Amino acid sequence: MLDLIINVERMDDDAPANVVGMATAHRLGAFVTGMHVVAVYPPIMTMPEAMALLDTEERAAQAHAGWWRSLCERYGVQGEWEVLRGSYVPILAKRSRLAQFIVTDLPVKNPDSPIGFDNITRTLFGDAAPMLLVPETWQGPATLERVLIAWNGSGEAADAVKAALPLLRRASKVRMLDGERAGLPGLAPPALPLRAWLARQGVTVEWERFDDSPHTGKALLDEARAMDADLLVMGAWGRSRLSELVLGGATRHVLDHTHLPLLMAH
Repeated sequence: MLDLIINVERMDDDAPANVVGMATAHRLGAFVTGMHVVAVYPPIMTMPEAMALLDTEERAAQAHAGWWRSLCERYGVQGEWEVLRGSYVPILAKRSRLAQFIVTDLPVKNPDSPIGFDNITRTLFGDAAPMLLVPETWQGPATLERVLIAWNGSGEAADAVKAALPLLRRASKVRMLDGERAGLPGLAPPALPLRAWLARQGVTVEWERFDDSPHTGKALLDEARAMDADLLVMGAWGRSRLSELVLGGATRHVLDHTHLPLLMAH
C-alpha cells in the first residue's frame, strides 16, 4: 500500500490540497496521513507567552482528529491524523521520507516576500519526499488525469517521474517534453531511456523534443495550458539553486506562476 502525506495548513474540507490529496489517495488505494505542523521558531522559545499560545494551537489541532477521520471515511480511504511540533521544514522533511509524496497547498505568490524563504521553497531545498503542490486557486479536477512531464535527464526529474508513476499508470494522457541534451559520445553519459522505461511500467507517452531557453518556465506552463493538463511533473532546481533564486529560472518561474498542480522533486 502506498503512503501519502497531506500537509494540512487549512483544516477545511474544500482546501485544494485536501481535496486533491484525498481524491488521489482514493484513486491509488493509498494510506493517507493528515499532518499539521505547529511551527516553532527559535526566537520565541524563550518567551513564555508565545509558548503558551503554541500549547493552545497544538491542543486545537489535536482536536481535529475526528474531522480527519470523517474526511477519510467520506473518500473511502484509510488514514490517520498527526500533529507535530517543531521547526517546520525539518519536521515536514523527515516525516515525509517514507511517503510516495507530500500533498500541500501552494500559496499565491507574495511579491513582497523574500525570494526563496517561504516554507514550500525551503522544504524543496530540504531532504524531503517529492511534493505535489496544489495552487490555492486550483478549481480543476481533483483526479489528475492529463499529465505533462518536463524531462531534462537530471536526477531531480527522474525522482519526480518515479514519484508520479502511480498517477502516470492511471492517466488518460501523458505527454513528455524531452529537453535532455546529448553529450559528447564516449565522454558524457548517454541519455536515459525514459520512454522505454515508462513503457515497461505500462505508461503510454506522447513524446516530443523540447529546447531549453531563457524562458523555459513560461514555455512549460504554456504547453501545459495548451494540452489542458491537470498536472506538471518536473525536477526542481535544474541548475544551481542560488542562480535559480537570484537570477531566476524554470523552477522559480513555474512556482511563481503556475496555474495547475505540480509534482516536483529536489
